[in-house]
Amino acid sequence: MNIMFQVAGLVVMIVIFIFYFTDREAAVKSNKLFLYQGIAITTSVVIDIFSIVSIHTPNLTYSFLSYFLARAYCISCLVVVSTALLYVLLDTGLNKKNSLIIKAIAGVLFLAGCVLAIVLPLEIHSDYDGLNDYTAGLAITVTFIIVFIIMALTLGIAIAKRKQMYKKRFYGVCIFLGIWVLGAGIQALVNYGLSFLNVTILCTSFAETLGSLVIYMMLENPSFNLDRVTGSLNQRALEEYLQDCYKKKLKIGFILIDYDTTVSSSIMGYNSFSKALTDLLREYGAKKIFKNDKDNFIVIRDYDTKASIEESIDNFKDEIYQRNNIKSEIPFKIFYYKDISLFYDENDLIRSITYIVDKSKFKDKRLIEVNKRLANEVHQKFVMDKKCDLAFSNRNIEVFYQPIYSNQDSAFTAAEALVRLRDEDGNLIYPGDFIEEMERDGRIVELGKIVFEDVCKFISENDMEKLGLHYIEVNLSAVQCMQERLAQTYISIMKKYKVNPKYINLEITETAQSTRKTLLKNMEVLREYGVSFSLDDFGTGNSNLNYIVEMPVEIVKFDKSMVTSYFENRIASFVMNSTIDMIKSLGHKIVFEGVEEEAQIFQVKLMKVDYVQGYFYSKPIDQYSFIQFIDKHNNKKEDNVAASVEEPKES
Repeated sequence: MNIMFQVAGLVVMIVIFIFYFTDREAAVKSNKLFLYQGIAITTSVVIDIFSIVSIHTPNLTYSFLSYFLARAYCISCLVVVSTALLYVLLDTGLNKKNSLIIKAIAGVLFLAGCVLAIVLPLEIHSDYDGLNDYTAGLAITVTFIIVFIIMALTLGIAIAKRKQMYKKRFYGVCIFLGIWVLGAGIQALVNYGLSFLNVTILCTSFAETLGSLVIYMMLENPSFNLDRVTGSLNQRALEEYLQDCYKKKLKIGFILIDYDTTVSSSIMGYNSFSKALTDLLREYGAKKIFKNDKDNFIVIRDYDTKASIEESIDNFKDEIYQRNNIKSEIPFKIFYYKDISLFYDENDLIRSITYIVDKSKFKDKRLIEVNKRLANEVHQKFVMDKKCDLAFSNRNIEVFYQPIYSNQDSAFTAAEALVRLRDEDGNLIYPGDFIEEMERDGRIVELGKIVFEDVCKFISENDMEKLGLHYIEVNLSAVQCMQERLAQTYISIMKKYKVNPKYINLEITETAQSTRKTLLKNMEVLREYGVSFSLDDFGTGNSNLNYIVEMPVEIVKFDKSMVTSYFENRIASFVMNSTIDMIKSLGHKIVFEGVEEEAQIFQVKLMKVDYVQGYFYSKPIDQYSFIQFIDKHNNKKEDNVAASVEEPKES
C-alpha cells in the first residue's frame, strides 16, 4: 500500500508535539501559530492516510467516503498553506491595512480552492498491489495550482519584508516552502514524467511534515524562550509577549527589577542568586517572569497601588536575604510600569527599559514609577536618536572650535575641536545627544576619523603661524583608543594633508587597563611622529595622578566641575593648589576648562595656570567665525575680550 511516506510524516508530527507540549507554558504567539499549523499538517496527513486506506479497501474504493476523503485532503492542503501565510504575516511589520488586503486575497483564493476542490471532477486509481493507489483529475490539479499561488504570495511577502523579519524565521519559512515544493515536484516527476515505471509516489504530505520539523528546530521550540539558568522567559519571549499585548490593546502593568549583578555574584554567585530570585518571584504570585538581555527581571503581576509594591519589595528582600543567608546589602532598584499604553509600541517600551535603568539620577531611589513624563522623555530620546542617525548617514557633520587663551603669551594660541551634527531643519545637535550612542555601537571610530580629517584640512588651508596658533586639540574616545591601527590611520591623514604634526594635540581620558596597553602603543608611534597629548577631564573621577605618571602627556586639563569647586570650596582649592604644584613639577602644562567669570581670570593667573578655556573668552564657534575671532583678538593689545554667550553650554 502506498502509505509509507504518510505514516512516516505522522510519526514526525507526533514527535514534534511531544517535545512542544513538554515546554508549552513557555509558548508565545508565534509558537502557538506554529502549533495551529502543526495541527493542520497533522490533520492533512491523517486524512491522506485514510484516503489511501479507503482507496485500497475493495468495498470503499469508489465509494462516497473515498471521494469525500480525497476532496477533504485537497482542502486540508489549502488550510496548511494558508496558515503558513499567517505565520509569515506575524513577523513582517505590515500595517493593518496592507495586512488585511493580503489576508483578503488569500481568503478569496482559499474559498475558491475549496469550492473547486468540491465541484471539479476527481479520479480515483487503485491496483491490487497498492503501488498505484492515488487520486487525479481537475480537482487535484486546480487545488495544487492555488496552493502554489498562495505559496508564491507567502514567499514574495517574506522576501519583500526580509529586513523586518526575524532572520531565522525568514530562512525557516523559505526552507519549509522549498521542501514542500521539492516533495510535490518529486511526486509530479515520478507519477507523470516517469509513468512508464507504473509506480506512484505520494510524498507531498511527508514533505510538509519535514518542513514543519525544520521550523520547529530552528524557531518554534518553546524552550528557546526560556532562560537556561533561571527557567524564566527570555528577551525573545518578552518582545513577542509585548507585541501581542499591544496588538490586543491590553492594559497591563509590570515591575522591573534591576539589581547589582556584581555585588550579588560576589556574595552567592551569579547563577545562584538569579535562580533564587526567580523561585521567590514565583512564590509571590508572578503571572509571568521575564529575564532580559540586561539581566533585569520583568514581572507581570497585579498590583493595586505604589504603596502595595513598596511593601512587597520590603518583604521580598527580607525573604531572599533570610533564605540565602545574605548578610550584605545588594542594591536594588524597582521600576513600576503601571500601564504599557504610555508607550507607542513594544519597541518603544523595550527602549525605555534600557534608557530608564541607565539613568544616573535614579541611583539613590529604590522605587521609581514610570509615568507619562518619563515615557515622553524616552520618546524624545528616540526622536533625537533618529535625527542623529540621519545626520550621520548624510554626513551632516561639522567641526566647531573653542579658543584657548595662553596666560603666558596673552593671546589665543590653541583651540579644541568639537563635533556637531546638523539635522534636516538646519539645527545643531550637540555631543550629549549622540556621542554615547555612537560609542556603544562603534560609529565613534568613523566619526573620530571624519573630525580628525576635517581638522587636518583646516590646518592645511590656514597659516597657523600667522594666526598665532600653536596646536589644535582633537578628542579621542575610549573606543578609538582600542583601535590597533589608530596611529597609522591618523599619520596617513596628516600626510595626506601635509600637516606638520606639531599642530596636532590629541586629548585622551582614562581607559581600562586592556585598552591602555593599545593606547600606549599608539601614543608612542604618534609622539615619535611629532604629535603631542593632553589628559582631558582631570578631576572628574575619570583621571587620577597615577594616570598622569603612566601616560606620556604634555598637558593636563582640569574639568569645569573641578575648576568651579576651586573657586567655591576652600578645601577643594587647597587640594588643587597642591595638585597643580605637583603637575607643574613634572613638567606638564595646565588648562582650566569652564572659566566663565571675569573675577576668576585674575586668580587663575596668580596660580600660574598656563591656559584658560571657557565661555568668558568664547563659546565653540564654526570655522569661519573662529578664524575671524583669532585674527581680531590676536592682533589686539588687550589681554582678552569676552564674547557673547548664546550657544548651550555643552562641549
